[in-house]
Amino acid sequence: MKQKALRCALAACAAAAAATASGQDSEPSTKELLNELRRLKERVETLETRHESDQQKINELEERLQKVETTQADHLAPAAQPTGGAEQELEALLGTGTPQAKPSPEAKSAFTLGSIGVPGQSFNPDISLNGDFVAAYSNREGGKVDDEFLFRELEIGFSGAVDPYTRADMIVTVGREDGDFKADLEEAYLTFLQLPYNLQARAGKFRAEFGRANPIHLHAVPWIEYPFVIRRYFGDEGLSGTGAELSWLIPNPWNQYMGLTYELFNNDNDTIFAGQEGDDFTHLLRFKTSRDLSQASTVDLGASIATAPNDGGHGGHRATVGGVDLAYHWKPKGQGLYRSFLLQSEAYASHTETWHGGESAWGMYSAAEYQFARRWKLGLRYDNTELPNRSSRHERGYSTYLTFLQSEFLFWRLGYIYTDRNFEEDGNSDDQQVMLQLNWTLGAHPAHKF
Repeated sequence: MKQKALRCALAACAAAAAATASGQDSEPSTKELLNELRRLKERVETLETRHESDQQKINELEERLQKVETTQADHLAPAAQPTGGAEQELEALLGTGTPQAKPSPEAKSAFTLGSIGVPGQSFNPDISLNGDFVAAYSNREGGKVDDEFLFRELEIGFSGAVDPYTRADMIVTVGREDGDFKADLEEAYLTFLQLPYNLQARAGKFRAEFGRANPIHLHAVPWIEYPFVIRRYFGDEGLSGTGAELSWLIPNPWNQYMGLTYELFNNDNDTIFAGQEGDDFTHLLRFKTSRDLSQASTVDLGASIATAPNDGGHGGHRATVGGVDLAYHWKPKGQGLYRSFLLQSEAYASHTETWHGGESAWGMYSAAEYQFARRWKLGLRYDNTELPNRSSRHERGYSTYLTFLQSEFLFWRLGYIYTDRNFEEDGNSDDQQVMLQLNWTLGAHPAHKF
């Protein structure tokens, strides 16, 4: 097209020159016109050459661009691409989406929790169900667990943002008690997220931040039951209470996680403390730190102490429990879905004041879990604990677990537990148990503590 236009321009110039020449009689004017025509022709040829060179460069650049786009498409093809609403939500979070039309006045007045950091939700909270089913065999007759099927617990959870500064969590459980199923409020608390000076607070009913395993719900620990030391010191359900908590994220020059937590709650635990007969509160203090050893491994270290009356007065006799915990996590980069390893240990020491003096005891457990395939994990645990109110009695436990992760929402776990005591309980000094656990989750279940 460009060449044709140039030729037309040249022809027009030639016609104009001819018309001018016809009006003149002298020969030199004709020679000057021919020279001008030659110069114009040379300029047109130069422009045509440049045009061909530019067109060749454009073609080369288009070919290179097509190769780059093809290569990127091949790399991105295996990954699942977000579509529909998920893609729009992702673009909204990243701030890179296409600008949306200006909302109408009606849309502006419609309030949703998306405006406080929970996209896609309305006033309704997240609701989840968790079911825990166990088939058990035991050589111990008359114990808490016999040869039977157990629907141990149905957990109903509600969680959501109250406002931009506060979050609410509530868990109601339905479990077997004395042969019947009864509902119980396991947790219900508010978390205040935007306090100054790296502070955060909770108020309500919650599991106590003592050690690693106690704050975690039973269905989320890597075993079928809590370790012996937790059950002997705090009871089958662990340590919890109604009160308040203040936690502080400690600034430090090493740029690693350090947290300090103080809790004050009702003295409701009657295993080592006085329970509801006590007039004072339970005081708990916990320190935790975490450090990355490499891109694949992390080590956690924690220390806890709790004290409360163990009689009916205002702390005339008290019981104090201290604990230390250590955990090592390994998850190799690029293989986290298929390989991981967790090694964790906790040790408790207690002193209970009595009318006859005092009683000191200790207990511990150490556990390891290795993920050897995407859906399979193998675990071991060793328990050794004294009874806190009678330290002359102690028990040891050896257990192994095999877990199959059917999906993110359902797992099977087969466990064998052997217990050896230096005393008899329900007429037995040792137990052997085989248990098969089936646990499932329905709905948006909140993440558990790390």
